[in-house]
Amino acid sequence: MNMKIDYLKRLTLFLPVLLLCLASCKDDDNISSLGAVTNINWTPISGGAIITFTAPNSNELLYVKAAYTNSLGKDVFNVVSIYDNKIEISGLADEAKEYPVAISAIDKEGKESPVETIKIKPGRSYINIINDNLQIIEIVGGVELRWTNPSGEDNGAGGKAVYITLNYTDGDDIKTRYLSSAKETAKVKVRGITPGVHKFSFTVEDMMGNKTTESSQIEYDIKEEVTIPKYIDDENGYRTYIWTLVDDQTTLKEKWENTNRAIFDGVIDNKDIKEVITDASGSYDQSYAGTEKGEYGNSWPWDTDQMDIVIDLHQTINISRIRAWQRAHWYGWSNYAQHWSTDGTSKDYFYYEPENLKSFKVFGSMNTQEWFLIQDCDIATNTDQGPLPVRENRTVYSFEQKADWTTWMPNQASYDAALEGHLWELDTMSPEVRYIRIRFTSNWDTSKGSCSGLSEITFYGGIIEEELD
Repeated sequence: MNMKIDYLKRLTLFLPVLLLCLASCKDDDNISSLGAVTNINWTPISGGAIITFTAPNSNELLYVKAAYTNSLGKDVFNVVSIYDNKIEISGLADEAKEYPVAISAIDKEGKESPVETIKIKPGRSYINIINDNLQIIEIVGGVELRWTNPSGEDNGAGGKAVYITLNYTDGDDIKTRYLSSAKETAKVKVRGITPGVHKFSFTVEDMMGNKTTESSQIEYDIKEEVTIPKYIDDENGYRTYIWTLVDDQTTLKEKWENTNRAIFDGVIDNKDIKEVITDASGSYDQSYAGTEKGEYGNSWPWDTDQMDIVIDLHQTINISRIRAWQRAHWYGWSNYAQHWSTDGTSKDYFYYEPENLKSFKVFGSMNTQEWFLIQDCDIATNTDQGPLPVRENRTVYSFEQKADWTTWMPNQASYDAALEGHLWELDTMSPEVRYIRIRFTSNWDTSKGSCSGLSEITFYGGIIEEELD
């Protein structure tokens, strides 16, 4: 009996040691024979750090790992291959805090080397930088948000996206708009806000979910964006124009069917030109402005005061957007690509033809003497639809060339943009303006002798004062 008790006592004493040894052997199975990562250094970046190191020199090395807890309390890790000697960590929104980072090497069996722990202090997070520089600016019909993202890229490729939540009061309600951009310099317009007094605030969020606290509110009395009126029609269809030409400053020389007032007669030229306008000068059914090179000694004076249409709006306005339409009508005898199109695009419109207007400038004035540029408008790089695929310049247009005409055709998206009208959003609201100068600067093929180009122009913005004298 005593021998049995003695044996149990010895077993009780030996068992913990045995279990400890077994556990130690099991842990050793997960420990790599690789040496530790050495020469660890770090450099702060926005919201994180770049860690450099020397990896163990071994054919068994698979990758190097950096493990840490981000600002949201989530345990995460980043890895790099054996061919790199630096690793980036991100998602650290608090630049006043030190974050422990565990650096280790992993071998081909998945075993981990001894861990080296460092503490890093991140650079100021890009969401905090954006939070400091984001501006909310009042525009007609809404607001514009502008910010600079130090981690963004202006071509949109490779930049870190940021997500903006815009909140604003609308009576007793709070309304929200969501915006995002990966650009370094961002400008985003928010329109369609009900006219009246609103308070605006925002938060900034990164791709990992880190978010700033809501900004303080800014208050604006939003004005309604309207289409600036050009004319008034009575019940009999008789049209009285609000806009008029300033004859002594209008220098674009009318030729053939082109008329300068056509750009504000309210008729958007179409392939049929069937709408008839009746006004003080009678009735007519032609609806685009243009000229011919021969009227200028057979040499185009592009972008000079010899190519101007000057308009008195008879009202003081601010301009927020500009929309313009090309000439649409064409004659059946014209040797142009639309007549021969086989790629599914329209055969009926004159859009993007060599003679059509390609670019023009819009100037403003309050007195017809002192002018300022409002917008440089180029249809090929239109700010709303983006670059439009159109024909390149050619010097030969003949029936013998018809086999390759479809190669030079604009696509259907370009036609859709032309039908809708080309829209330019101004970066900022224009100063107050009563007089407008429209200056022709090029047609689609400057070798052509005609410029039959602008069918209609419309301005959007706010009316400050009507001066219908």
